Amino acid sequence: MMMRRWWWASPVALGAMLLVGGGPARGEDGPTGEAIREAMGRGLALVQKAADNYPDHRDCFSCHHQTLPAMAMAAADRAGAEIDRDLLAEIVGFSADSFTVHREQLEKGAGIGGSSMTVGYGLWTFLEGGRPPDALSDAMVGFLLKNQNDAGRWQSNSGRPPLEGSDLMCTTLAAYGIREFSPLLYRSLSKEAEEKAKAWLLEVEPADQEDRAAKLWGLWLLDADEEAIASARSAVLDAQRPDGGWAQLDGDAMASDAYATGQALTLLARTGFPTDDPGYCRGLGFLVDSQCEDGSWFVETRARGFQTPFDNGDPHGASSFISVAATSWAVSALAEALADSPPPP
Repeated sequence: MMMRRWWWASPVALGAMLLVGGGPARGEDGPTGEAIREAMGRGLALVQKAADNYPDHRDCFSCHHQTLPAMAMAAADRAGAEIDRDLLAEIVGFSADSFTVHREQLEKGAGIGGSSMTVGYGLWTFLEGGRPPDALSDAMVGFLLKNQNDAGRWQSNSGRPPLEGSDLMCTTLAAYGIREFSPLLYRSLSKEAEEKAKAWLLEVEPADQEDRAAKLWGLWLLDADEEAIASARSAVLDAQRPDGGWAQLDGDAMASDAYATGQALTLLARTGFPTDDPGYCRGLGFLVDSQCEDGSWFVETRARGFQTPFDNGDPHGASSFISVAATSWAVSALAEALADSPPPP
């Protein structure tokens, strides 16, 4: 098992946590703890409703209605919010059932829609929901080991950005799942796979914000040297916009949005960056200011559609899937600023 590095609040951060249950009173250009907790709660209610409704319409696993809501719920729980624990267990159970019916394909290393990206998100769902390793996770790890290429990466093949458009995120999720779930039988192969993934991540140049966030997270998870992690963290921080947010794409291609901002902040926090830092506080301000009245955060889709549309009761119509994902990342980022306990690895 890799060494895990936790961030504990500094005396400065602790001194700022005065208003609301461990939340920052006010960072530089940042919202109050009360505003952060209120925004988190409204967003949490929406993602829980979205996740609860999803099985009524689809019986297949999804990263946007299982993994990311589970992540948001777990983060909110650490922040002291009341979450629907039965629903979290149902999300994990639904996800496990979705992979169980494809057990034969997992063992063959082929035939899974979305391939390694789907399996990586699936194992991450299990981690967020606290599901212990078992024969199913063994088969999922085996699938990933069969699909790593010689260069060390795992490839996204869906072409549906941002959630499923980054080989760096695919590689990070695959390596994360292997690291946490590898059975003893695969331990030697898993260690080799993790080292190859780390070597690839060290060399690859990110093309967009999803890539930058994934590189930082992956290098931290795989215990890269501090200089490499610091460089990857700087790349994320340097992409912050004057409005406090992050954009999915560089230049004028896209404006700041809650998906890129929530993801950047969450993964900064998870990799040891203090949530009382002025940059983090400006990001929180962007999220609080851009939340919709219904508790969601709107992000316009740029992924090609291939499924028959259905109404899950989520806001924003054709952009509902990415908006649920964005809301989940935003809730997680807000929760990290309020949490009394350190984030997971």
